Amino acid sequence: MIEPPIIVGISGGVDSMVLLHAMMVNDYALIAAHFNHKLREESDQEAEFVKKYCLNAGLPFRQGAGDVRSYAEESGLSLEEAARILRYQFLFKIAETEGAGAVAVAHHADDQIETVLMNLLRGAGAKGLAGMRAVSVPNPWSDTIPVVRPLLEVDKEELIAYHSENQLPLVEDSSNADETFFRNKVRHSLLPRLESLRPGIRQRLSQTAQIMMAEDQALEYYTDLTWESCLSSKGGSYLQLSRDKLLENPVAIQRRIIRKALAALRPDFKDLRFQNVEAALDFVRDPSRKSTNWVAKVNISQSPRKVVLSTWETDLVKDQFPQLAEQREISLAEPGKKDLGNGWFLDFHVIDYKPEMFEGLEIPGEDFLVWMDQAGITSGAVLRVRQEGDLIQPLGMGGNSMKVSDLMINEKIPAPYRADWPLVASDKGILWVPGGRLSRLASITEDTQAVVEFRFIRQKT
Repeated sequence: MIEPPIIVGISGGVDSMVLLHAMMVNDYALIAAHFNHKLREESDQEAEFVKKYCLNAGLPFRQGAGDVRSYAEESGLSLEEAARILRYQFLFKIAETEGAGAVAVAHHADDQIETVLMNLLRGAGAKGLAGMRAVSVPNPWSDTIPVVRPLLEVDKEELIAYHSENQLPLVEDSSNADETFFRNKVRHSLLPRLESLRPGIRQRLSQTAQIMMAEDQALEYYTDLTWESCLSSKGGSYLQLSRDKLLENPVAIQRRIIRKALAALRPDFKDLRFQNVEAALDFVRDPSRKSTNWVAKVNISQSPRKVVLSTWETDLVKDQFPQLAEQREISLAEPGKKDLGNGWFLDFHVIDYKPEMFEGLEIPGEDFLVWMDQAGITSGAVLRVRQEGDLIQPLGMGGNSMKVSDLMINEKIPAPYRADWPLVASDKGILWVPGGRLSRLASITEDTQAVVEFRFIRQKT
């Protein structure tokens, strides 16, 4: 029986060259794959170097490229995160096409230490502090093809020694020294400083990752057991939990149950944040609250004994969504709280922001909350209903436009509500479809000088 090949991500640096060589000498069936991020002038030369090395070694070779900078701007991501997403999308596309058994990448022990520290600074929980796993499946790119990291317990010095001993060629990535990137700041400035203050910090961070990985696995085990006792019923677009059984568990398990519930309804949604989970639990703990819009177009409602999570497609509750049934247009010339009627308000205000905050900015991702570049909110900006011919340039579409009516369908905005659905518009076009997408015309970029927040809220009347 012929074993499926392994896709090896190779950049041409020390780490990936060592990984490729070590797997070659151990007779693995390999396909080398290189992704050109197009971020530096020498990127094309590096791609050519990797290609020649692999072909000379008799290895099947695949290559791809992407405009990382444009993707980052369109998606509101850092260059690091945009590059990572496009690179892994490429690797897993190759893996699916080639029927590969795994995707191998060259993360090593030093990378693991940096990742744990970076996640700590971001405020991560057990999963983040556990760092990367040697084998990860399912993962954000595939439910069946694992990411494998054979070098995860090997430190950088060992890789350099192996590289030298075997006289392997390489190309140096000049951006590895650029401290505008978060990881490079941690690698070149923060970790050395911490090491000088507390010698042995690297080993302790590595131990922390091992401890948190074991504890995360234990929590997942107990979450699965609790899930079975909490789940009352489930359909394609809803699930029902026992409110008492959910709340009788420790907070750590409650949080994981909420995450598991959303994953069951919206498996493609990957941006659930701590604040979102806490908002859901705050709702469940307050028996006076009956229904709320949450995230990912999921509504939460409750009775004294049950908590129901349902998607927008099926749970059409009166006044569940903001509407402009009476007022067809509301001026946004000045910030403030705008009354839509039926208990719904739009809260529009400037937030505390400076351009130097852009690199580490965590932009909220909620159905009825958005941050925009204030420059996009012109004096003629309004909140209004859809008009014939309305277009939007959604983020992530390379500046292409689409009809607002089509976007509403794609984003599963319920048909009975579309005619009165509030839109943020300016003289340049539609800036935001709540519950849908933000326009690139109002997206936050490195050039943004001020940021405004729009939040739809419902208050008891």
